[in-house]
Amino acid sequence: MRVFIRLAFYGRDFYGTQKQTDKRTIQGDFERFLSNIYDTKIKVSISSRLDRGVNALDFALTFDTDNTSISLSHLEYYLKRTVSKDIFIKDVREVPSSFAARYDCESKTYLYLIQNKEIKNPLLNPISFSPDRILDVNKLKEVLSLYKGEHDFSFFASPEDGDKTKLIIDDVSLEDKDGMLYIRFKSKAFLRYQVRFMVGSAIFYADNNLTLENIKEALENKAPLRRRYKAEPQGLILEKIDYKDIKDNYEISFII
Repeated sequence: MRVFIRLAFYGRDFYGTQKQTDKRTIQGDFERFLSNIYDTKIKVSISSRLDRGVNALDFALTFDTDNTSISLSHLEYYLKRTVSKDIFIKDVREVPSSFAARYDCESKTYLYLIQNKEIKNPLLNPISFSPDRILDVNKLKEVLSLYKGEHDFSFFASPEDGDKTKLIIDDVSLEDKDGMLYIRFKSKAFLRYQVRFMVGSAIFYADNNLTLENIKEALENKAPLRRRYKAEPQGLILEKIDYKDIKDNYEISFII
């Protein structure tokens, strides 16, 4: 039996989602929780490899078990009683044995938050980026529009061996709510650090540290970025994962 768990988490105290030795991660926490209740070693597969400090309003993982004596309702009850307060369990259900939380998603939406104003709210610092100078929003929109569509994102990521670097970004948007900027990217797949490098390059262009022509050339794989900036992790949120046959019963929206 393959079990699907959907959750949200605050990433400040996690060293990412992928299991690491002697460091707290989402995968490590859930392998420990599940191994305890099933009294055997459980291996977990995760939907996304997120960096240290990145947050998620929607995240998923799966694991396999032959133990049918523990009902899914009891498992959900156990997890809700066991996980720390920086994790919220949204759903526990059985899925087909062929289902993969990472590869069977139709799309993922990432949100990046920027406090782009003189009077900044320090309470939002743990979940947003605060630039030293106010960024030109029109310039941000100009460069963000370039990312939409199919491009080679080799220079906007840290690809690993075997990664396909030519990807399609389905949608990019920027919403300005009184100086709080909401930047969203939607795609089926992203490379390692891709969103942070795309946002970082947009910030560099808006702050006159990169040219638009250089960014265009990098997207066409003609020339590397002259300067690379990986935006800070705390402003990044995995906001939504869309699956064809699995509805999110506890969709959490982010509003400030």
